[in-house]
Amino acid sequence: MNQYLSNIKVIALLLFFAIFVSCSTSTKQEDERSLKIVYTDWSESVAITYLSYVLLEEHLDYKVTLKLTDVETAYREVANNEADVFTDAWLPETHKQYFDQHKENLEMLGITYPEARTGLVVPGYSELKSVEDLKNYPHPIVGIDAGAGVMLKAQSAIDKYSPSGSLLALSEEEMVEQLSDSIQRRLDIVVTGWEPHWIFARYEVRFLDDPDNIFGQKENIYTIATKNLEEEHPNAVRFFERMQLTENQLNSLVYEIRISEDPVKGVKKWMEQNEFVVNQWMKNLTKERIKVY
Repeated sequence: MNQYLSNIKVIALLLFFAIFVSCSTSTKQEDERSLKIVYTDWSESVAITYLSYVLLEEHLDYKVTLKLTDVETAYREVANNEADVFTDAWLPETHKQYFDQHKENLEMLGITYPEARTGLVVPGYSELKSVEDLKNYPHPIVGIDAGAGVMLKAQSAIDKYSPSGSLLALSEEEMVEQLSDSIQRRLDIVVTGWEPHWIFARYEVRFLDDPDNIFGQKENIYTIATKNLEEEHPNAVRFFERMQLTENQLNSLVYEIRISEDPVKGVKKWMEQNEFVVNQWMKNLTKERIKVY
């Protein structure tokens, strides 16, 4: 009888151990197929992030978590391994202070978009030609999030050319609303702008000349990641290395998302129009050729 009970105990322990190992393995596998992407509420950041989200989930079988935050927090969380990826890093100028602060714990995976630019933007009818003309401009400059790189540069321009001037910190949506309203009424307005952005297709607007190069030269938008991401996610890293958008591709992606009720629907419509490009990015990363429905 004692031997029988002992055997039962041994069997029970073995079953418990097997279940424990199975659960642990399952949890580990789920963790290995999970990624967290941080992004900001800027049109190109939303577009690139949701494109990555759809492709990673539907074609590389990842569980992707998205977190909307500010740019300073995005860099910090990726550097501290609280997030895996940020796809909208403007370097070497616009986000320099955030990258330099955390660069020992960051890796640059690839150029998502080349030829990016920031500066001060005015309607085509504006009499302002250069940032030097701010000394004669009586209104506040309309900006976006206070921590954005373009805002730091804009404040530098104000300090240099118009010390008594001011800078409004609004959301991107509020900035665009003020720009649209001013253009409709042909009023003076200066906004913090960047390219790529759909306003350049929608309105007749232009950058002010920047003779002292306060806003820097054209730069690249990079995907950055936490250190050593490739060790656990080689296919995801290959994808981010390959994902590079032209001006037309990114502008059309931003536009499709803007007119869609759901960013995912906008991404899928864009993918239907750019199936060849998507397949090149994903080549040999999945067992079957991507089919866009």
